[in-house]
Parts: sequence; C-alpha cells; structure tokens
Amino acid sequence: MAVNAPRPALPHARHPTLHDAAVTLARATAFLREQAREPWLDQSWSDRQRRVRSRVIGNWIGELDRLLHVLLDAAARAAGRPETEAQRNAAHKLAAFCAEAAWSAPRLHGLARARSTFRYTNGAARRADVRGGTHMTVGWSGPNGELRRFRIGECVLLDSGALAEICDLYDALAAHVVTSPRAGAPAPSPTRERSGHQGI
Repeated sequence: MAVNAPRPALPHARHPTLHDAAVTLARATAFLREQAREPWLDQSWSDRQRRVRSRVIGNWIGELDRLLHVLLDAAARAAGRPETEAQRNAAHKLAAFCAEAAWSAPRLHGLARARSTFRYTNGAARRADVRGGTHMTVGWSGPNGELRRFRIGECVLLDSGALAEICDLYDALAAHVVTSPRAGAPAPSPTRERSGHQGI
C-alpha cells in the first residue's frame, strides 16, 4: 500500500494558471486510478489497518477537493472575476462558477462527509445527512446505482470501483470548469458615466 507516496505537487507559483491547475488535478486522479488497482482496497481490514488506511483514504479525498478548489480559483482569475478562495464548500463554489455542473452537489456533499469519516472516526459513519438522522450518504454509487448510504456507526467501505468512480467525477468536473464559457470570457468592465453626460 502506497501510504507514503508523494502527492502531486502544485506548480511553484502562488496562483497557478488554469492550465497548470487542470494538469495537477488530472495527475492526482491518474495517481489514484493506479491506487485503485491495489488489492488492499477490496480486502477485509484489521482494526489497526483500518486506522491507518482510513486516514490515507481521507487524505486522498481531501486532496481531490483541495485541487478542485485550486482549479476553480484559477478559472475565476482567468475569467477576470473575483476570486472565491474564502468559499470552502466545493459544491457551492462550483455551482456559482459553472452552473451546468450543479448536478454534482449531492456527490460532493457526500464526499465531504466521507472525508471527515475516514480522517477522524476511522471510517465509522458519524455524520448523518440530517440532524438526528440514522444514515449517512456518501459520494459514490451503491449496488442499485444510487448514492450509497451507511447506517450511523457502520464502517464506511470504499472499494476499488468506488475510488475509480470518484476519479471519474473529478475528471468530469474539471472538464466542465475548463470548457465553461466563464473560464475564458472575462467579465466586461463596468461603464463609467462622465460627469454631466447621460451616456445615451
């Protein structure tokens, strides 16, 4: 298991270009597709293995989320629009910039829940979809094709197929962002009215 494998590095620039940000995200998903071929994802884990591997998976999901934020900020700069670095919710930031990708919101929200679960509770579902709820929905599909749900307290399972599906999601979202008309069309500068002129 490549626990200590280096993560794809961002370009050295403080603000990477749209191209560089897209390439970095593509490298990250390519790296995780390789990890999806590792047999340990589909094997049963001991308690000790779960503690280590859950943190690794949580970091993987967190890195994809971070790189999507970087891509969206780069796209906003390329479009000459205000940056949205203060917005830490990827689904909201994506919908604001690229409305045609709003369909991904339930998956991104589910991945955020899964990320916290893997990082902080050793993969045991703790964040219900609603306050007082009994189930937690994650960001990948179950056997019925709908987003998979786990009972609160149940161990969340992410197998190789789910990891590949997550990579497909981020690749698709990156394509939406890069090809969005907003990414290549700077917002027009506001027209200033001159004193004493009504600008007819």
